[in-house]
This record gives sequence, C-alpha cells and structure tokens, in this order.
Amino acid sequence: MKKILISFFLPIVIFANSCTLPSDIKSLIVKSGLISLKNYSDIKRNYRSLKGLCVDLISFKEGRFNWKMLLIFNPKAPRGAFWFLPHDNENSAFNSAVYATRKYGGGFLSVVAGGNRYFKGQDPNRNFSDSSVRVCSGQLAPSPIYTSIVFSIINNFRGVNMPYLALHNNTNRGGITILKSSKYAKSFLAYSVAEVKKGIGLADEDSLVYIAGSSFNPPIQKISTLIHLGLNVKYEIVNRNSNDCSMSNYVVIGRGSNNYYNIEAQHGKSVTQKRMIDLLMRLIR
Repeated sequence: MKKILISFFLPIVIFANSCTLPSDIKSLIVKSGLISLKNYSDIKRNYRSLKGLCVDLISFKEGRFNWKMLLIFNPKAPRGAFWFLPHDNENSAFNSAVYATRKYGGGFLSVVAGGNRYFKGQDPNRNFSDSSVRVCSGQLAPSPIYTSIVFSIINNFRGVNMPYLALHNNTNRGGITILKSSKYAKSFLAYSVAEVKKGIGLADEDSLVYIAGSSFNPPIQKISTLIHLGLNVKYEIVNRNSNDCSMSNYVVIGRGSNNYYNIEAQHGKSVTQKRMIDLLMRLIR
C-alpha cells in the first residue's frame, strides 16, 4: 500500500494573550472572531463563554469534500490539552470543550457539518488514513490531506507529553455502553453493575473513557488509575485487520502511540462530561 506523507505546518509559535497563528494555519482561515461566526449554532449557544478565546473557521478541500472546522484555543495558554470533536450533532461535547479550554488552556478542533453527525455522507471519525487509496469500509475516499491537516493542528497545540484527546456524545443505552464488550473492545467498570444500571452521573453506562492500544493484554495500571478516579473504561484493541479509520485507530497505527483518551457521555449530559474532563485532567496534566 503506497503512502502519501504530507506535512503542512511548521511548529506553532503563539504568544500569550494573542490569537496569532503561523502562516500555514492562517491560510486555512475563512472567518475569524465571535461576531463573524455568531450565526453558527455552537457559537451562538456558547457565545458568552467563548469571549476571550480565539475563534476561527478553517476550510480545506480534498476530493469531493470541502471541509469546515472551528478552531478554538485559549490565547493565555494555547498549548495544553487539545481535543478533537468529529461530530457536529454532539452539542454537549462542544459545550464541554469550551469549558475545558477556558479552565485548562489548550483548545479544540470541531467539524462543522450543519448540525449533522456525517459530513456529506462521510463520518468524520472514519476518515483517518495516510493512504492514497480507501482503507476502511466507512471511508468514502482517500483522506491523506484531511488526516495530515487535522493531526498537524492537533500536534501544534498539543502540550508536551499530552495525549491525543477526543470528546463524543452517545445515545442512552445505545451502541456505546460500558455494559457491552466485544473481541476488540473490553469494558472495565468503576462501579457495580447495579449502580451502573441506575444511569446516574459518572456511573451511567453511557459515561466512559475510551483508551486504545495494539496489545490484546489491557494496560491494567492505566485502567486501574482511571477506575480509581471514578471513570468507567473501555479498552479498544487496534490492529490493521480491525482498523476502522477512526481517530483512535489512527493514533495507534498511524502515529505509533497508545496515548489516547476519548471521553464519552450521553447527549445532554454536559455536567457529567465536564466532571469527567476534570477527573482526567488530574491524570494527564
């Protein structure tokens, strides 16, 4: 399989209290500032909380897709925890990302898809691959440009030794639940099954942290630490046979890293998701 290696950005240099970006990222910006972006639903909903943060709309084209994403970061502390939000219908995740950016610095990159989960038929979280050919069934077309730009932005803002981070929302007792395990996704409960089934707060079956790695042997120490913090954990086993072109799979396969956390919480449960962010930040800061 032939691979295309694309590098768009030099290491970022951002000065405190400044929204200045390097020229390569700046060239992707089509709109800047709260006022110019106030009609976007995520911006409108969080308008007051976004004041004082740097807010830009970036755009780039790859094949049939003209991608748009909101890039938001804290000018007082631009390097730090940096989150990727692939789904535009997950409003609580966006609210939680704003909270995390204000409280801990760093920032996030959020796909704009008109409030939809998919972007013109493509799941943004099934679109990560360096290859010049399709790799996964959920991938409509090759995506080396998408992958390179997203990860270049992430790596420019991501603090030294910070993990790759994502935020998602799921449905009540849907496909993503801590009560279900599979060959490639093992569940580790921080609470009793009875407590989990009550569906309250951190113990809710829909509240969990995804981690990922290539070994079939779960990283017990990492899992135990997360459980001790009160977080349900799902360990995803990643290899080329099971690769679904998600961010977690690309981090393991494409970046050669197991340093990944995805915080999942039910739609509408921003309070719980923010609490999960606070707990995880104790571990990774």
